[in-house]
Amino acid sequence: MAKRIAIKAESRTSTGRIQAKKSRASGKIPGVLYGLSEAKPIHLSAVEIVQVINSTGGESSLVDLEIDSKKHLALISEFQVHPVKDRLLHVDFHEVDPNKKMHTEVAVHETGEAIGVKDGGGVLDHVLRHLRVECLPADLPSHFVVDVSSLALGQAIHVKDIVLPKGVTVLNDPELTVFAVHAPKVEVEAPAAAAEGATPAEPEVITAKKDKEEAAPAADAKKDAKK
Repeated sequence: MAKRIAIKAESRTSTGRIQAKKSRASGKIPGVLYGLSEAKPIHLSAVEIVQVINSTGGESSLVDLEIDSKKHLALISEFQVHPVKDRLLHVDFHEVDPNKKMHTEVAVHETGEAIGVKDGGGVLDHVLRHLRVECLPADLPSHFVVDVSSLALGQAIHVKDIVLPKGVTVLNDPELTVFAVHAPKVEVEAPAAAAEGATPAEPEVITAKKDKEEAAPAADAKKDAKK
């Protein structure tokens, strides 16, 4: 089940880039709560929200978001990080109804070492990293853990093979591959270099025009033979 953490936030009376910079300068992170009603601009403690994202990875993270003393059950749907400074810039929340099924993505992690990798020298390919699920908020898993230790060379684990928690339905195609073990690629050695001083033969470019020109003498030769 996904971790559920309580976070306090405050409404933002103004929006825009300048207001966002003021929020960050005061130790807060701007955000927006979307969902059951109109979008609500908020800001919250930078320290608290960074701790939540670091502990959960932001994946399928349900929070009890308290805004101006009013509580909202919400999912961290997206967050933005500065590409250079690696600082949290913005967080989006999506409010959910605890009594209605929701759709979201849940990460897939592996455990164990595949036989095909350990003994066969193969390579484990993690093909599908998230599964699209449907469930009540209370049944939402934080992630799926799949044991890949039994995978031999050429074998795969598909969506239909993953054991799901009670109340969770996966919406992906059951036949999609999640993990697979492939044989290592064999590197082909480059041909030996041409002898020093030798002039490499130029490849002949064959065209339809040339074929016609060469076909004419051949046809004449056949006529002469018949004579």
